[in-house]
Amino acid sequence: MMKKNYTAIGIGLPLTLILAFSIVLHASWVNHVDHFFQQLVHFSPNLQGIMLKISFLASPKMDLVWMLIIVIILWIKHQKPLALNLLVLLISADAVGWVIKHLIQRARPIQHLAIDDGFSFPSGHTLGLSILVLWFIMIFLPVFLKNKTTRIWVDILLAVILVIEMISRVYLYAHYPTDVCGSVLVSWTWIGVVELLWQKFTPRTSKNNF
Repeated sequence: MMKKNYTAIGIGLPLTLILAFSIVLHASWVNHVDHFFQQLVHFSPNLQGIMLKISFLASPKMDLVWMLIIVIILWIKHQKPLALNLLVLLISADAVGWVIKHLIQRARPIQHLAIDDGFSFPSGHTLGLSILVLWFIMIFLPVFLKNKTTRIWVDILLAVILVIEMISRVYLYAHYPTDVCGSVLVSWTWIGVVELLWQKFTPRTSKNNF
């Protein structure tokens, strides 16, 4: 577990900083990447309805709903440390995302819908969902799903769900492709940070291990 956390910070943090500074400095490579993937995502003009539904299911409010459902189930199953871990992780990640948004202050694509306001980097939708997805992949499944083959397939399924959500946000012009990719990097890094702090400051007892 510790190795995963150090890897998340050691790789995720530098990549996040490089991307953030590149956006602030209006680096040409960012524009090229965004343009390429925007063209790739908009392969059909008739998908706005389904993309809106996908986007809604991964909205920050819905992320909180999914989190509360998971937390309640874990609490009932006497997995209080895991429940508290996810609660702290998602709420603190939302706060970090808010701070980054107001530091970078990147404008959204000009074609964005009226319901999408505020700054563009990172994507709040993708940040919340990637926290949930990466939490399952990095923390929950290694403990509770011992069959490696099954776990790989579940990991792939979760990753596909995340990618579909990322595509929906770009399709709706709510974010640039680098916004949603940056959100995953921020989430990965923040999970590493929180888990290192969690392991350092929470008591190592049989009731608090997971």
